[in-house]
Amino acid sequence: MRKLLLLPVLVFVLAAAAPAGAADTYTSTITPAGFIPANQTIQNGDAVTWKNNDTVSHQVVADDGSFQSGVLAPGESYTHIFLAGGNFGYHDGTKPTDKGTITVKVSRFVLMQPARAEKVTYTRSTLLKGSVSKTDSTGEEVLVQAKGYGDTDFTTVARTTTSNGYFQALVKPRSNTVYRAVWNNVPSDERTISVRPLLKLGPAAGGKLIIKALAGVRLRGHRVQLQRHTRHGWATVRTVKLTALKASRSTYTSIAKFRFHRVHGLILRARMTHAQAGPAMYGPATSNSLRTR
Repeated sequence: MRKLLLLPVLVFVLAAAAPAGAADTYTSTITPAGFIPANQTIQNGDAVTWKNNDTVSHQVVADDGSFQSGVLAPGESYTHIFLAGGNFGYHDGTKPTDKGTITVKVSRFVLMQPARAEKVTYTRSTLLKGSVSKTDSTGEEVLVQAKGYGDTDFTTVARTTTSNGYFQALVKPRSNTVYRAVWNNVPSDERTISVRPLLKLGPAAGGKLIIKALAGVRLRGHRVQLQRHTRHGWATVRTVKLTALKASRSTYTSIAKFRFHRVHGLILRARMTHAQAGPAMYGPATSNSLRTR
């Protein structure tokens, strides 16, 4: 999805927590006599696999509807990962008198700090870092997952490891993106990184000016302000529409070329408002300054 660089770990303070090891998978067999064992106690992030060792079909159904297998033929299995704590009763959908309980103790958690920069300009990176509840863990895998604008699911975009319970990764989002870290199946809280378009203002042939808006989405049809610097600040002198589009790999460059009567010594910049940046990007965004000659 996007290329990431993993950096050495930086430490931040985390309150002491009960240690929790690697996620485990527990097994319960389905027999003519019912589930064996019928009652199990696990940690959040652990999984339970039910295997049908009977000669007829069975089905695992949570009493509260939180999980449900299909109908399991003899020899088939079903696995469910438990993230929330609590007591989860279940029964056999084909034989409701056969019941069991999974007790989930919350002993694992993942914390992610606010990003070094929660608003970045397109093509730039930001650092995500955090820690896990097993404070002495080193070399345990942490997945960094992202959900970009328009995506419905999280995708793993980086893999890093813990050092004394801490982890970090450098990410480069293409559009407004939600990130989380996952350790032993347990997700952290979510962090949103907002991305401004990268605006460039420069001279073009024929005495024209050119504005380019680089982004992870198409911004053709959006409008950009041309502003002049005065002793009172920046003043908008005209608004132009991005009418051309070029695509290179995953970058979309939306372009406007226009005539502008240039007076020697003017200081100009391009600016895109929050509304014009659209829902996929963040605004306002400003370009480099250009002094006319």
